[in-house]
Amino acid sequence: MDRYEFLKFVHILAAAIWIGGVLMMQAFSLRAVRTRDQAQMATVAASIGELSKKIMLPASLTVVVVGFLLIWDGPWTLGMEWVWMSLTLYAVSFVLGIGYFEPEGRRIAALLEGGGGDSSEVQARITRSLRLSHLDLLLLISILFLMVTKPGV
Repeated sequence: MDRYEFLKFVHILAAAIWIGGVLMMQAFSLRAVRTRDQAQMATVAASIGELSKKIMLPASLTVVVVGFLLIWDGPWTLGMEWVWMSLTLYAVSFVLGIGYFEPEGRRIAALLEGGGGDSSEVQARITRSLRLSHLDLLLLISILFLMVTKPGV
């Protein structure tokens, strides 16, 4: 195994962790919301905030850093359509994660711990977060599609 193959393995592994983690967080969130159990919703919201920092953020950064190394070592350039499209989608997902999901998860968890799980504000925040998380998952799947198909090559 040469360096390029090793980097490709790390890139794919990090992407699998990232996409799989987002999918599982959505599944647990939907399950908790359906139960209407405030304690379970609070636990899931707090867990998502923690997992985002400890797993999703490092996995997403690994994907992009190793992706740049693959461009450097491989036959790719930043000017290729599939590369810049992927980087653009990555930037949107990254900003959503850091700027919205992580702080909103903390806010929702705090409201739930305060016993406000049935309030319209909490339910609206949860619904909005779930809808945006579906969009985020779609962005990640689109990046995966671009990585696999490499349109224009």
